[in-house]
Amino acid sequence: MPYTNNNNISLSLAVWLLNDTYDYNSDPNVISVTTLLKPLRAIVLGRTIPSTNTIDIADLIASRMGTAIHEAIEQAWKKPQGALKSLGYPDKIIDKLVINPTLEKDILPIYMEKRSKKQVGPFTLSGKFDFIIDGQLEDFKSTSTWAWVFQSNVSDYKLQGSMYRYLNQDIVDDDHIKINYIFTDWSATKAKQDKDYPQSRIMSKQYPLMSVPETENWIRARFKAIEAMQKDPQVSLPQCTKEELWQSDSVWKYYKNPKNKARSTKNFTNPAPAYVRLADDGSVGEVIEVPGEAKRCHYCNARPVCTQAQNLELTGVLKI
Repeated sequence: MPYTNNNNISLSLAVWLLNDTYDYNSDPNVISVTTLLKPLRAIVLGRTIPSTNTIDIADLIASRMGTAIHEAIEQAWKKPQGALKSLGYPDKIIDKLVINPTLEKDILPIYMEKRSKKQVGPFTLSGKFDFIIDGQLEDFKSTSTWAWVFQSNVSDYKLQGSMYRYLNQDIVDDDHIKINYIFTDWSATKAKQDKDYPQSRIMSKQYPLMSVPETENWIRARFKAIEAMQKDPQVSLPQCTKEELWQSDSVWKYYKNPKNKARSTKNFTNPAPAYVRLADDGSVGEVIEVPGEAKRCHYCNARPVCTQAQNLELTGVLKI
């Protein structure tokens, strides 16, 4: 796939960004857990994207940072004895810890980055979880603080964990997944000012998983939809919803003096009070709706050919 470097990123970092260690599978009937979480439109279009589309290496930064954190955690757990002793764990516990064990014995098993597969109808579901300890799934998310404040990705976290358990029922026996948030934009000042803001740069939260039968039903329905749509023209594909687009809410900006729009007089989260204010001021001002921005398109490989993305860009909802 051809790449560009429109931001003139230095060669030392450009090489790092282009170092892709993901274990891809070229079989079109093998679909990963992370792919299955995407909107149906993105999944179907993504399967038809030619490999000649150009990607700018700046678009790889978030992905490579996430990969770097995952790989660093994995490396740390290959020789965890020193860290565990520093945390006060006794030798009798440390000596029982075994990473990715193959034989059952008197051990405390820890599993990391293990890829599993299962045939489901005409497709194969494939997934590589981050971490399992004491039978519980854990996932590491390097993300912005808004993911914690608004809990906007919780449904995806539950689905992702449920699918990982479905693929690894022999080693997962806890009904919850622990999400370990590693914040990329954390502010100590904001933490002091707002109790709802994450109080530490790293926070953890547990979420309940779907039952195994419920998970299988969801997977089968998803695969059935993909199979039914994969030959449909783009115009027939479902549009991504506001939630799937990670689109924020619109803001109605009121300008008392429409000739000066350097700064709005007041912003409103719904139109009614904005127009009441306009009427109260003698209708001399102006109300302008600023649509919420669609964020997911920036991470979608189907964006170059997606007509919905093109329309969102024309209306200002998607900013490229």
